[in-house]
Amino acid sequence: MRDSLLGSSGWVVTLFVLTLPSAALNTIVIQDAARHQQALLILADTRTAALALNAVEWQARQRGAVTPDLRREANVSLEELSRFTAQLKRLSREDLLLSHLHPHESQQENLVQHIADYTGAVQQILTLIERGQTQAAAQLDVLQVDPTLWTLREQVRVLRAVETDTVSVGQRLILLLTALSALGALLTAALLSTRLHRSLQQTRDWHAEAQRQREREERDSMTGLWNRQGLQRRFTLAQAAGPLSVAVLDLNRLKAINDLGGHGAGDAYLQRVARALHGVTAQGGTAARVGGDEFALLLPASSDAQALHLLEQLSLDLQQSGDTLPPFAFGVTQVTAVTSLDRVLALADAAMYEHKEQQRADLGSTRLGPSVEEFTSRLEQLETPQAVLDEGLRLARDMLGFHGSTYVERRGEQFMVVRLEGEIPAEMLVRRDQPVQGERGLMTDVLTHSVTRWSNDYPAEPYVLTSWLEAGLKSVLLVPVRYGGRVMGVISLLHFGTWRVITPQARRLTEALASRLGHTFEQQAALEQLRRAVQGGLLALGAALEERDLETAGHTERVVALAEMLGTRLGLAETDLHALQQGASLHDIGKLAIPDAILLKPGPLDEHEWSVMQDHAARGFEIAHRLQGLMPATLNVIRHHHEHWDGSGYPDGLSGEQIPLAARIFAVCDVYDALTHPRPYKAAWTHEQAIEEIRARCGSHFDPRVVEAFLALVDSGSVARLQRTGAPSGALRS
Repeated sequence: MRDSLLGSSGWVVTLFVLTLPSAALNTIVIQDAARHQQALLILADTRTAALALNAVEWQARQRGAVTPDLRREANVSLEELSRFTAQLKRLSREDLLLSHLHPHESQQENLVQHIADYTGAVQQILTLIERGQTQAAAQLDVLQVDPTLWTLREQVRVLRAVETDTVSVGQRLILLLTALSALGALLTAALLSTRLHRSLQQTRDWHAEAQRQREREERDSMTGLWNRQGLQRRFTLAQAAGPLSVAVLDLNRLKAINDLGGHGAGDAYLQRVARALHGVTAQGGTAARVGGDEFALLLPASSDAQALHLLEQLSLDLQQSGDTLPPFAFGVTQVTAVTSLDRVLALADAAMYEHKEQQRADLGSTRLGPSVEEFTSRLEQLETPQAVLDEGLRLARDMLGFHGSTYVERRGEQFMVVRLEGEIPAEMLVRRDQPVQGERGLMTDVLTHSVTRWSNDYPAEPYVLTSWLEAGLKSVLLVPVRYGGRVMGVISLLHFGTWRVITPQARRLTEALASRLGHTFEQQAALEQLRRAVQGGLLALGAALEERDLETAGHTERVVALAEMLGTRLGLAETDLHALQQGASLHDIGKLAIPDAILLKPGPLDEHEWSVMQDHAARGFEIAHRLQGLMPATLNVIRHHHEHWDGSGYPDGLSGEQIPLAARIFAVCDVYDALTHPRPYKAAWTHEQAIEEIRARCGSHFDPRVVEAFLALVDSGSVARLQRTGAPSGALRS
């Protein structure tokens, strides 16, 4: 047992003795490989810096001058080459232990010397150019700089190959030493290998993070597009690739949007524009934000016509309903030779300002964006309350950037939610047709004091509706609608999910909408009062005609009410119904010109008398035509209510749909009432007999479609109620 332990201990000692040199050697090899990996990175950066310096020298020769920008870029490249040279020297000094494995130390020394020779030659050329000795600079470039640069690049290529081989040899040596080691050596090698991998990964991560940091520095934080610094770098690269177009865009409406909706709305608009610009450059090109409301596009290999077409299409995509100007003005310039970004942007900017001036001239105004006056002008075109609520509310939501809107209407002494429109949460739609409740809050304040109220932060209000709060309401604007000397409604604009600034201009626009709505309500009430007065006068005139004609009392009022019901069933518009009512009231006005001997004759008329009687329709048309304010459809009823569907009627012998619809409707109602009421020359028919007679005349005397609607009206019981009670209450209403 003791011998076993001693033997085991000997193996442990042996393994430990074997592991230590192996581990030490592994460490040395790994460190050496890491140094050569670093050398590879330095060589790559050295080549890049040399090429950048060469590009600066080339641009200086092309321009014949060393501009401040070029001198700064040259100094940056020279400093980088100097730093890389120092790093290479440091690595050479550190690499002493295994120097016999790396016979390229002299090559590194040669590379350092070539870098010094190249940078010195470039500095001489730049000095010659600054002195105006461009010919001497060109000769020096051919004789010294170009050969030195070629040799430098070759030296870098050779050294990178050697360094790569060295790293590869080091990795194989690690594997060999690991294979020869026992379990402890394997564990040690695994740990060291992990450390090496981690070190390499960390190096790559550092480079990736540096790249991301550079991108962060070159990105606009608001839109995600490149900023001026990022645009400069991409412009330099794009020039080397060939011709390109550079466009500058200046937004027309950003200030107006900020004024209407606050900076939150302006930021949202900027992001929308940025997404559109990113979309048009996704297949090639660069989009950048170079100012508050100014953007730039780099469009490689793009002609003026192609660039203009792309920008016009972009303008259409960004155009919104109600915009008074295109979304932006733009200018385009072509880049066919090496030049500076500042110069190109200045040229495109000049073209953009010319375009902006043209846009203003085309619209006859130098003011940009929507205004209270423009909004009011659009509202003036809306003549009814329904049109104002339909179109005006939608226009206000779109122009001001609110999600939804409501309209609360006075009904008696209560206020009801009659409209919920826009992007309203589904759970809130149940509030439609519900009364407004509560003794406190913004809505109550508006109804009580007839003043505009708003909240930029609705959840922070002292009195809120829980349902609206749960639906995510963040900002709200409420404006009273006044007419008839009191508050008759409230317009509300709602914003959910995010906060929306209620600006003074937004309040003015919504107050203009409320004012227009109240005005249309007042106009509608005045017109209704006027129409009632006119209709009452016409009914009185019709009653006077009944007295002269010895017709049954109430004939005019009954046929007016019956014609209104039938016209409504046939879908006549409000104006057409008014015309039908007026025509029914005056349908026999022509009988004023018929002699009493014929008009009041109790027996049948002879041929001559019947001819005179038939003339009353045309004579009535002539009389009514002299009355001011009667609609054409009213005159049609007076003239054509004795026309027949088959063309056998009078006075014009019209047939089918040549006969105005209002006259066809009234003809059925007039005949029905005449049949069911007594006259001096006949007894009253029963309702059933009159219906059968109308059925019999369908297609000859009457329009079949009108008869069908009349029979449906009969089946509904409306005609029977009218016969029992006379004209129903409200039968003359629109």
